Amino acid sequence: MRPLLIFSVILIVACTTETFAQGFEKTKYQADSSRTLQYALLKPQKVEAGKKYPLVLALHGAGGRGNKNWERNCLANTVLAKPEMRSKYPCFIVAPTVSKQGSWRGESLDDALELVGKLLKKLPVDPDRVYVTGQSMGGYGTFEAMARKPELFAAGAPVCGGNQASNAKKIAPIPIWVFHGEKDRVVPVARSREMVEAIKKAGGKPRYTELPGVRHNAWTPAYKNQELWKWMFSQKRTKAKSS
Repeated sequence: MRPLLIFSVILIVACTTETFAQGFEKTKYQADSSRTLQYALLKPQKVEAGKKYPLVLALHGAGGRGNKNWERNCLANTVLAKPEMRSKYPCFIVAPTVSKQGSWRGESLDDALELVGKLLKKLPVDPDRVYVTGQSMGGYGTFEAMARKPELFAAGAPVCGGNQASNAKKIAPIPIWVFHGEKDRVVPVARSREMVEAIKKAGGKPRYTELPGVRHNAWTPAYKNQELWKWMFSQKRTKAKSS
């Protein structure tokens, strides 16, 4: 019985992994600069002819650098890949990854943004429903992505990140929901507080959720918050943002 039990456990784990991975395509993008960006792409379960879908750019944290499980690097991917979420919020998920020395502050982010632009022309993506989110280093990347391409995004959700307050004016028109753990010792909660205040002073109306007692794993309660996804997928880019 014991060998049979062990085999059963292995089989369950294997099936769970396959279920999660189903639909994700690991591939690479050669940027105009000739640099190569590795990424995973998840398409809607069913793509209907003539219909366009939202696209979510999900940026992983430092712990995901060089990780071969690209589609698992950001918890947002895991949550949105669940069958019930794919049914409720059909969308394209773009999950790029950087090398062990990379970050979302340099060329890799430029390549990721360039990739999204190319996918807008290649796939049935609604250009008015492009979103960005990320955790930790990816939270910084989320702010930075909106600052570099404010006309691209309909909404952004940075989790335990930060950015330069000088970028607040660029991203103020974008609907933003910021999450951060009160007890974060890796990325101080002050980083999010400062950005939220700077965006408000620039005329924006960001939402901010500070999680009491939560440390650096703010992405767990943030991405499991159904209100976040309901809010995000309801956002549409306006003509003012796209002009």
